[in-house]
Amino acid sequence: MERSASETAALVERLLSFSSPEGGLPYYRGNSSSAEPTFLAALALFASGAPTERAKPLLSWVKTLQNLDGSVCVNPGHRGQGLWLTAQAAIVFHHYGLKENLKRALDFLLSLRSVTVANDPRLRQDNTLAGWPWVPGTFGWVEPTAWSLIALHLSGQAGRPRAVEGRKFLLDRRIPSGGWNYGNPSLDDKELLPFWDTTGLALAALRGQADIDRLRPSLDLVEKRQDKIESLCGLAWAVISLQAYGRDAGRLRTRLRNLMGSPAEEDLHVGNFALGLMALSQKRVFTA
Repeated sequence: MERSASETAALVERLLSFSSPEGGLPYYRGNSSSAEPTFLAALALFASGAPTERAKPLLSWVKTLQNLDGSVCVNPGHRGQGLWLTAQAAIVFHHYGLKENLKRALDFLLSLRSVTVANDPRLRQDNTLAGWPWVPGTFGWVEPTAWSLIALHLSGQAGRPRAVEGRKFLLDRRIPSGGWNYGNPSLDDKELLPFWDTTGLALAALRGQADIDRLRPSLDLVEKRQDKIESLCGLAWAVISLQAYGRDAGRLRTRLRNLMGSPAEEDLHVGNFALGLMALSQKRVFTA
């Protein structure tokens, strides 16, 4: 059974009840505002069809996070931290039509490259490919690369050389039997375990940008092992990724809906709750 409008409204109100006086949202109730839960909350409002007026306090706070070079920070008191979140900010700017903020964020993303090194025979991966790092001047990882690709794809920048290389990086880090770990697909010829949230995010980033035959093992993995997914974040990304590829996510949506109504307030992770709202909306937030 799908959600009613009243159920959606109740979930939106629960999300916004975590708003801080300065305008953003924290990871957990009672904490100070942070960039990621605020970005995800703004996207959840967009996905749920909430009036733009409801998002204005969030967007005003988000704008204060953008640095002169176009990057964004984790909060106004830590300007040099959390720069990987610029990709999430760009997605928010895109959906809310904040063109100048979007341009500056994309310019920063296009200039940001992870460190590359010579290939290591112990690792079945191409270390000469640049993805995106968590922190400038370090190696590339799956999640910041996937977020950056989503931002570029949504903004019509999928053909840029930086995006092309980023897709190669992401496909190179895919575990052959299906899914993605945080970084390496294997070590000493042994495949690492895939993670549900990372896999769902990577699949969303590659939707329409990669050969479906290369992605099918990962989609099949999520679909066939969906009963193993237990976390709110994992369920949300599984729903988002399967829906993006036209796969049936009905059972997962039911489990996600039930889980979103159960966490005690002190245990509720605001960013994951926002992801759940996006998944249940069935609106394409991360794919064109």
